[in-house]
Amino acid sequence: IKEHKLASIVIITDELLRNASPSVDKLILSDLVAATAAKIDQTFLDNVVADAVRPEGLLHGVTAVTATGRTAAGYSADLAKLKGQFIANNLSLAGVYYVMSEVQASELAELRDVMGNTYFTGMNAGYNQKTLGGIPVLETQTADKKIILVKPSEILLADDGGVQVAYSDQATMDNGGTVINLWQENKLAIRVERYISWAKRRAIASSFIQYV
Repeated sequence: IKEHKLASIVIITDELLRNASPSVDKLILSDLVAATAAKIDQTFLDNVVADAVRPEGLLHGVTAVTATGRTAAGYSADLAKLKGQFIANNLSLAGVYYVMSEVQASELAELRDVMGNTYFTGMNAGYNQKTLGGIPVLETQTADKKIILVKPSEILLADDGGVQVAYSDQATMDNGGTVINLWQENKLAIRVERYISWAKRRAIASSFIQYV
């Protein structure tokens, strides 16, 4: 597995640090960490080939299951095709997860049968572990309009386990072609980095349904 890292830097002024309440550096740091997690999710779940600066997206080389509709019957048919494609690629359903957006999970939870009962009962677990047909569900808005079936044991992961944070007011930066020093400008840089990479054990470690 090649080494990759995700990094982001934000520059703030000393005046903003002194005058802002609550502490603006903590707010910005929280936003940076959240943005880092979202970018990792997005990269992990896309269909882009690996290159020198990023790992391969989990869905690269995977043919989508064409959605038949957003009714209870349509979802049931699509999920059956999804699991069938998974099995056809010689992947068992042991230890798999569904990955979908919070919006998609909410839509599934709202579906009712003719008697008014919840159709997919496991999707109404609130903040507890949701399940769909007995399979655990993970939610991330970066899944967008997809329902993805993932087998974690088919993914090799290299992760140092945390986000590294650094502050500096001594660095130099390029400001539109002019090199400036942060100390001279009364500015502070906040940098977050996370070393993480992954690779699929085989060409297909997942399948997905594409909705519109």
